[in-house]
Amino acid sequence: MTEPIQITGVFDDTIHDVLRDARQAGRTAVDEITGAVYVLRYDDVEHIAHDPAAAGVGLSFFDLLGIGDGPLRQWYGSLMFTNEGATHHRLRRLVARAFTPRSVERHRVLAAELTRQRLADLLADGGGDLVTTFADLPMTVICRLLGVPDEEVQHFLGYGDALSPVFGFMDADQISAAGSAIESLSADVERTITARANHRADDLISALLDAEDDGQRLSHVEVVNMVGNLIVGGHDTTASQVGCSLLTVLRHPAVLDRLRSGDFSIGDLVNETIRFEPSLTVVPRTALQPMNVAGDEFAAGSMILLSTASANRQAEVWGDPDQVRPERFAAGDAPRLLSFGSGAHYCLGAALARMTLEEVITGYAEVSDRLRPATDVDRVEWRQVLGRSPAALPVTIS
Repeated sequence: MTEPIQITGVFDDTIHDVLRDARQAGRTAVDEITGAVYVLRYDDVEHIAHDPAAAGVGLSFFDLLGIGDGPLRQWYGSLMFTNEGATHHRLRRLVARAFTPRSVERHRVLAAELTRQRLADLLADGGGDLVTTFADLPMTVICRLLGVPDEEVQHFLGYGDALSPVFGFMDADQISAAGSAIESLSADVERTITARANHRADDLISALLDAEDDGQRLSHVEVVNMVGNLIVGGHDTTASQVGCSLLTVLRHPAVLDRLRSGDFSIGDLVNETIRFEPSLTVVPRTALQPMNVAGDEFAAGSMILLSTASANRQAEVWGDPDQVRPERFAAGDAPRLLSFGSGAHYCLGAALARMTLEEVITGYAEVSDRLRPATDVDRVEWRQVLGRSPAALPVTIS
């Protein structure tokens, strides 16, 4: 086996240079801190995502952190993300019947209204921070989809913030905050389910309660857990991608002129911003048995990080990967975007995330000629919770 290059995980602007250098040196790299194996090239990422010998990380993070029991572990162990095989397929089939593109599309008007109102307020104030402006928009859309009252959105936003770190390594304070959040969230969802028991509404919680596949249904506990899954899975990841996508158009303002000219669709532009500057950069997997990973042998239990951020910038696949060219997706023969995962664990919330991003970018494009960056957009501070994002994107009246 060849010795993979060692790299230190980064999430700021240097990430693309680090991944490019590692990808040119070999097909894999090893994280200096965790020992996890980065898979760097598009074909390898796609192949391993479909390989049954590479499963999700399951409860391995919780085991390493010593979270051996309690409500947080029980909830985390019940998610689609942490399950494989028959359990995962059953949950996914049932939820997919409720979480349809049609149900998502019905909330596009809401996303558009929220976007325009937030931008109107920002203009009235003479400017502001775009990251802060849209921080709660994805959660508001998710809550409306679920049927959570608008006055409860801030509570759910707090739950989402506290629970987002559970998909990585947490410190003691984060573990405590996440444990408290899942108990409070579960109680809130219980109340909503109780209200739906005899009076269904046109919302996702009602659809989950009624979902059926070959005579199987979600249990009461599974509905509660699934709502938590959807909130955490769609909150920070989408809010972080909003920041990444807005940064991309701020750094490449000419794409908005070309969008208005009809050179490509808003969907093409959103796909390109996700490819170019993704909030989520890896898809974690665990080797269930000794397996060949991109030409090298690794032991069972090895943690594998499918670097979609690297695959998204591979020149042999994308031609000119360091250029923002939304028209690559308009051509109809573009490579498949891997940022939402692949195979059995492809993100069920991809349509909701894309719709939210489309409305945010569309709304910003409508007022972009009245705004200008208040700081140098080529030098931004980054932060990471679950997804990576600019910490702030201040703008002022132009």
